[in-house]
Amino acid sequence: MGVNAVEIIVIGGGIGGLTAALALAQGGHRVQVLERAARFAQPGPALRLAPNATAVLSLLGLLDHVLDLGSRPRRALLRELGSGAELAELDLGAPLTARYGTPYVVIGRADLLSVLADGCTDADVELRPGRAAIAVDQSRQASSVMGGAVVSCAGGRVYAGDVVLAADGARSVARGLVGRGAPSGEGWAAYRGAVSADALAPDEARDEVVAWMGPDAHFTRYPIRIGEAYEQVAVFRSHQYPLVQPSPLGPLAGAASPGGTGQGRADTGSGQEWGGPDELAEAFSLAAAPVRAAVRSLRRKRCLRMIDRAPLASWTNGRIALLGDAVHPMPGYLAQGACQAIEDAAALADVLRDCPGPRGVQDALAGYQARRAARAIRVARARQVWESAPQARRAPDDYAASDWLYAPQQGRLASGFGVRSAAFGCHARRVIVGRGRGTQPFGMIILLT
Repeated sequence: MGVNAVEIIVIGGGIGGLTAALALAQGGHRVQVLERAARFAQPGPALRLAPNATAVLSLLGLLDHVLDLGSRPRRALLRELGSGAELAELDLGAPLTARYGTPYVVIGRADLLSVLADGCTDADVELRPGRAAIAVDQSRQASSVMGGAVVSCAGGRVYAGDVVLAADGARSVARGLVGRGAPSGEGWAAYRGAVSADALAPDEARDEVVAWMGPDAHFTRYPIRIGEAYEQVAVFRSHQYPLVQPSPLGPLAGAASPGGTGQGRADTGSGQEWGGPDELAEAFSLAAAPVRAAVRSLRRKRCLRMIDRAPLASWTNGRIALLGDAVHPMPGYLAQGACQAIEDAAALADVLRDCPGPRGVQDALAGYQARRAARAIRVARARQVWESAPQARRAPDDYAASDWLYAPQQGRLASGFGVRSAAFGCHARRVIVGRGRGTQPFGMIILLT
């Protein structure tokens, strides 16, 4: 390690944790990653990586590997849920890549985790699977005995570092040390699954991200591997939720997954639940024929209940910093959870690059929050930007409403990407197709990001 290098413990070997570990190791720091699971390449839904994320992966030397394993959709298409009529489109091909510098890519979660883990190994990151972190201690006593902040794991293992980065999801073991936020929800539920190309109708394009939108439901399909496999997601508002959900101040039932989405039964103690298969069928009963057929093919045994947490006001405490869903869970419909965690990782690498050793850690981490908090909160609340009257249809290569989100972020890690348009600092144009009850919008932001 260099004279200014610090010892860093990363809790959580997901997208954000591994990206941070790799970026920090490439900056000369010694990094260990503690992952609860027995292996790092855990399966899960495919990820849509917009240029704000692929720019970082490119600078880490991983983009070619990602492109080898992922797919590059030709366009994103928005359709009306009931009629199937085309409402809007965005070109995801060469014009988008030319504007932002890197492409829009869809890749399997396990594939991206594998690429990141291989990169970490090459950078001498110490990957430690089967380490379930249960406590973080940065008290004066712990620091004097262990020489830094201490992470305790189930089974008695203990690790110490100058910095602890918690990337372990919305129920992070370190979240309580930085701030607290009660879970909330509006009764949105989701079912998802992958299908082969054979499941698509002959007249359906194989290289598009398509969303059918309605006021209380939407259905999205996107290619994991063009011509081979496709991810499908049905999201709807449960009409049972207000009837069975306890007081808004009470706890929400169901386990929270990374990103703040509950899974399994939402039981109130009376045996009732919301978001079940019957409600799924009802929500899409009047949808266009391709959507009704696709909904029938979804797995019914696992309902994802969307439980939100507001971004924390503080991201750091002493030697501890949170990233990704641990500090700013993203709405599921934005497809920006992984992208924003990757941006966090790049920002952490930047602020710690010039850290003058362990004594400068707290100031460096404060700089991380200053750099990232406002943007992450804006993305988490992006739905509010589109809550207005519909706009005239734009050309497929008009990216004015996407510039603020897709443009690579400033910083030395991202210094290799120049901004391709003077419009990147402008406010997004407002686009909405329709709204149901509450604050959930249905517009281009859901489909395209």
